[in-house]
Amino acid sequence: MNGIQVKNLVKTYITQSTDIILNGAKRPSTTRTVLHGVSVDFPAGKLTAILGRSGCGKSTLLRLIDGTKDAPDSGEIVMPEGWRCALLSPDPYVITWTSVERNVAMAAGAGYLEAPEERLELAKKLVKLVRLEDYADMTPVELSTGMRQRLGLARVLASQAQVLLMDEPFASLDFITRGELQAELLDIQKELQKTILLVTHQLDEALLLAQRIVVLHADSSVRVWELELPYPRDLTSPQLTALREEITAECRKD
Repeated sequence: MNGIQVKNLVKTYITQSTDIILNGAKRPSTTRTVLHGVSVDFPAGKLTAILGRSGCGKSTLLRLIDGTKDAPDSGEIVMPEGWRCALLSPDPYVITWTSVERNVAMAAGAGYLEAPEERLELAKKLVKLVRLEDYADMTPVELSTGMRQRLGLARVLASQAQVLLMDEPFASLDFITRGELQAELLDIQKELQKTILLVTHQLDEALLLAQRIVVLHADSSVRVWELELPYPRDLTSPQLTALREEITAECRKD
């Protein structure tokens, strides 16, 4: 099997009321089903963007695929044996008291590199790959938001996970920094060929980056587009203009 298969995934959350309960009465609760049997494939080595209305379950899907903090109620997620996932959010986890380079080296240790020399060698390579080599000795508190996001990306790559789960990773960045990191992500993907699942609310970001776009609907049905277009892409091109209109219309069905 080449990639990730999501099969009939169901996820329901039960929220207990915060109301004060007297005389031993049962605390009321609400039940919300976020995923209603979603099925979708994510091919290996491709960058897939996931779009859809807020609340349709995009981030939930990523967390379930990650599998470290949540699990589906039913259905299954199938991926090649030995594959691991790493999650990158808008506020990436970094270790504030140590340097950029050591942050990445520590993440390399979590990626099962035992020898300190190997971890440091990989850290140096990845710090350069995300263009932080001039800041390698700084701590995260000395970095800008964009630099911290670069550091978070380097740490995720250092884990040597085959799957990168990216949940709105550039949402907190200004448009210039966002554009720079989008370009860097494409460079990294060209070199490393990871399986990347990118949740975004920005259709233009998906059109610029993705080899595949998945629209997830509130009823957990999906529609998929394959983008066999070269990089860099021009958003004003007739192909992308038509795709933008088609995907926008699909998202508006909810």
